[in-house]
Amino acid sequence: MTPDHSPHAVLDELAGHPHGDDLARVVHTAAFAAADERRTTLEGGLAELVDRAGLSVADAETRFGNVIRALERGTSEGAGSATRVLLATLLARGVALSPPEGPDAEGRVAEALVWLATYTSVDALTALDAALGERAAGLWRAVAALVRRADQGALPQLGRAGAIIAAAALRGSASPDARAEAGSLVDEVRDPIVRSLLRDAVSPGRRPSRAPGASAAGGDAAQGGAGASGDEGWAEGDGRAPGRLAGELSPPPRGPVALVLLAATGILLAMHVVRLAGRFLLRYRRPAAVEISPRGVTVRSRTELFGRTLREQETYIPVESLLRATREVRYPRLGLYAGLVALGLGTYLGVSLLVDGARAGSPELLGMGALVFAFGAALDFGLSHVETAARGRCRVVLVPRKGPGVALAGIERAAADAALSRLPRA
Repeated sequence: MTPDHSPHAVLDELAGHPHGDDLARVVHTAAFAAADERRTTLEGGLAELVDRAGLSVADAETRFGNVIRALERGTSEGAGSATRVLLATLLARGVALSPPEGPDAEGRVAEALVWLATYTSVDALTALDAALGERAAGLWRAVAALVRRADQGALPQLGRAGAIIAAAALRGSASPDARAEAGSLVDEVRDPIVRSLLRDAVSPGRRPSRAPGASAAGGDAAQGGAGASGDEGWAEGDGRAPGRLAGELSPPPRGPVALVLLAATGILLAMHVVRLAGRFLLRYRRPAAVEISPRGVTVRSRTELFGRTLREQETYIPVESLLRATREVRYPRLGLYAGLVALGLGTYLGVSLLVDGARAGSPELLGMGALVFAFGAALDFGLSHVETAARGRCRVVLVPRKGPGVALAGIERAAADAALSRLPRA
């Protein structure tokens, strides 16, 4: 897609068009009616919609083509043509004019957009970032939920084709929320093509782009993609590595004293058993996106249960308040963990040998306690580090001067190093 045929260029055109928003509403109504009726053409009832809006064919003329004529032609336009970009951007603009409120409404809108992108020539998913900016976050979450359900066979109306289209949209988006969703999905889906698309979305070599000189249409449309400008932007041709990371929140590193106490009391084991049960039985997830700039770090995260968002949170840490930002080494605190495991196993074996000779107390219970101690420490180490390291990924740890630390797991090492390099050196 050339800059002249980009959603940003269309939004610029609509911003100066006397009937830009009216045309967006017509396309929005026609497209959603087609999605509701599962029609692959958009011209049904078009004449009535145009009359109701008080428009004529001449009013629909733009430098990208005539909107009404494009709706009448429907799927006859070739991929990448100016009129297809025009209709896609008008539909996205229509969504921006009447944005969905709440997860249920976002889910319905996302399903309609994915269906239209799959079975018609109007793919508004490619223009969501440009038309809605940060307000597209909820829709990207809904798109990711559709990918998950379609991969599980729970959305026959979209099927595998819809899952591939939705995954491609997540891959093509410059939104940190879309990348975070792709990162949380990549290890869940089973379809190899969908997984490949999602893996590309979170690869360290990708960076968002924006057409030069593009601006949003009207006051409602925010700048697309990363939403950055100036030195902080990621324009095409910028050789710098991306400053955005997508992964999942994990418990921040524990100090040696806290680690020993938690392991000795069995709390460490109980914590991980509960966490594993929540992850596999309740589909508990905490996807997050981190944006790093020379001015500070922004962490956007949410809590999910059964694929539904329970809470969203955004934290900004100015660089002056950031005590430490590091990528953990391959096996941090290996000596401490090994010592805890050896101590626990040694205690268990030693007590077992003394069982026959000890008549007082309960050495069996003492031995079981030591075993819990060792197993909890080993499980904490394994879940925190071994799996991540085996997949060639790492954990990024952010420690502010005040308040709790933040740890983001499942990050590509090269991407982590490149993003952290944007912070000024002390």
